[in-house]
Amino acid sequence: MISARQRSLALAAFALVSAALLAPSVAYAGKYDLEFSSFRKADTSLTGVRTVTIDNAGFSSLMRELAFAMGPRAYGPAASGGALGFDVGFEMSFAGINGSSAYWTKGTNSASSGESSVTTTQLRVRKGLPFSMELGGSLTHLLESNLWGIGVEMKWSLVDGFAHIPDISLRPMIQTVLGNDDIAMLILGGDFTISKSFGVGGLLALEPWISYSALYTYVTTHQISVPLSNGVSSESFLFKQVSDPAETSHRIGGGLRVVVTRLSFGFEFLRSLTQGLNIVTGKVGLAF
Repeated sequence: MISARQRSLALAAFALVSAALLAPSVAYAGKYDLEFSSFRKADTSLTGVRTVTIDNAGFSSLMRELAFAMGPRAYGPAASGGALGFDVGFEMSFAGINGSSAYWTKGTNSASSGESSVTTTQLRVRKGLPFSMELGGSLTHLLESNLWGIGVEMKWSLVDGFAHIPDISLRPMIQTVLGNDDIAMLILGGDFTISKSFGVGGLLALEPWISYSALYTYVTTHQISVPLSNGVSSESFLFKQVSDPAETSHRIGGGLRVVVTRLSFGFEFLRSLTQGLNIVTGKVGLAF
């Protein structure tokens, strides 16, 4: 049985390591910092007639992939940790993007190098509640950028802890992305997860799981003042996703968690059925 002192030391060490890994490096123009001025094009004819076009399609595609990379993960297993349970974990994810597309070079500081993924780190905390419920929070950082995601979730294990029946849970969640004053992003969603725990020799537990999730993403910008070409003075524009700033996406996921005493580690695979992109995540944590 782990003592309170050992638990405190373990949590302190884990927090220090996670903080070091989550902390941004020295401030600089990050590769994936957002820049919207290239999404507009101004053309002044010889007669002085000015035409300005806004690439809302490019903006929409960039925000769709960014929300997928920064949004909630499909998190298992479905079982609760009990009313006194506490779980803290660190994750590193590789999220697929269409990095060779023009909207990535237009909307960020990245060169046209055709990257196929971006990397995020995430610190997640969950606290058990009565009636097989858990309250959780997450802090996500997109590496090489100033973007951070903050999320809150509530998991309810509808079927929990039966010997011969899989565990089943529902989880509503909400998340926003901070770090750029020009955009407003809100991600709402929920998932349905099925899992089962298998003991191995009394030494460890294997917890495979699968899930389905749906997300509702709202993205728009504040008025952005950008300088126009040919000496034309600055004007303000409001970018938004094409036809509607809100979109719904569907995802499936699966993974495996291995628990040895209080240490947990595992992996997760998440597939966007809407976008055809994947996220692969590695995890390590402490469960009490």
